[in-house]
Amino acid sequence: MRRLSFSGLVLAVVSTLTTVVGLPGVPTPAAYSALPSCSGRHWVASWYAAPSDALLSQPPIEQTFRIQVSPLRGGTVARFRFSNRFGSGPVTFGDATVGKQHPTLKGASIEAGTLHNITFAGGHRRVVIPQGREVLTDPVRIRFGTFRRLLVSIHVVGAPGPATQHAISEQTTWQSPPLSGNHTHDMGAGGFFGVPLPGLVPALPQGIPYLTGMDVRARNRVGTVVTFGDSITDGTEAEALPFVLSADNIDKFVAYPDQLARRIKNAGLPMSVANSGISGNMLLNDAVVPVFGPSGLSRFTRDALDRPGVTTVILLEGINDIGQLLATRDQLVAGYKKAIAAAHARGVRILLGTLTAQNGTIQPPNYGFLGEPTRVAVNQWIRAQRLSDGVVDFDKAVRDPSDPSRLRPEYDGGDHPHFSAAGYRAMAAAVPLSKLRLPRCS
Repeated sequence: MRRLSFSGLVLAVVSTLTTVVGLPGVPTPAAYSALPSCSGRHWVASWYAAPSDALLSQPPIEQTFRIQVSPLRGGTVARFRFSNRFGSGPVTFGDATVGKQHPTLKGASIEAGTLHNITFAGGHRRVVIPQGREVLTDPVRIRFGTFRRLLVSIHVVGAPGPATQHAISEQTTWQSPPLSGNHTHDMGAGGFFGVPLPGLVPALPQGIPYLTGMDVRARNRVGTVVTFGDSITDGTEAEALPFVLSADNIDKFVAYPDQLARRIKNAGLPMSVANSGISGNMLLNDAVVPVFGPSGLSRFTRDALDRPGVTTVILLEGINDIGQLLATRDQLVAGYKKAIAAAHARGVRILLGTLTAQNGTIQPPNYGFLGEPTRVAVNQWIRAQRLSDGVVDFDKAVRDPSDPSRLRPEYDGGDHPHFSAAGYRAMAAAVPLSKLRLPRCS
């Protein structure tokens, strides 16, 4: 009979336990074999514009849109997402292209030699997007760096009705005149003009129509950080009057997710960032004004957990629930718990951000002194809870030490709830990079 040494017995027992039941923290052989190779490649989100509505968009009429994309991770192969989620019927694109923005002419001009066709479903230039659906393009080979601006042009055939859009943006979108047809291959800007968003906020540039995302191919060790929230994530800088944007940040891409991407790049971390903020958005309820989008909880899976390569979500939302509908601390806590559970069910890390100061605003007083006790109570819970995978204390990073109910003056964008570029930089600096999860690979 074969004798088994004590050390051999221990190894046999540990091996059996590990194989059959799995020791905590010890990957099983199956777990190792299931991990993708770190040298392989997958898609990660490099740019995102969460669709909010189609209410105030200018209905296209046989014309071309040219849309800026500022990638938060560079690459050599990209694909694009177009949405007709809020449209009233099908929309047809007759043609689509992508090129690099001209480095000196800027605006709607494209650098020579960089224009590429965008195709669909294995090489088709034309695509029909049914009502309520989105489409992914074929991969496009185009080399670009992080923050190297691209221009995506789409020819909208006929008059399909209001366009699904990201309604409130800090960037210019250009369009050719109605009935002007296909200008997707124009290299110059002469056939395009920028249009202010009509209706609610006439000082805003036009929203971003149809285009909701760009993904890039990256090694499996690269992950996506999704920043999820409202205008403070979206990157709004407002003047003292409600609904009037400052021109300071237009086309400068200085929202806190942009500046977080700069930190990540400078630190040499293998991560991308996707901005899933919608201005005016609420966590618990659909917006009273449709341009502010469906509730954060109802869009959390689509706009956060479904982003390619997502490993971490930073959730900063709730101030509009307090300001618009007087949500209570307990109601917001219940909402945060739902988001945390949803993220963990998908194996995604989630960090909660504290709500930033609002006092001094001339918006409804719930945003200021009337809502302040609720904001403080919510932040106390966020800091104390252990359900999420960490906390980003945005409030502490940007509040005025002499009056914690207000922003520091140098961080105030002008209306008191929103931020200057320096304020958004301080927010990005508050994110603990060590809390951002990298994908597991072998």
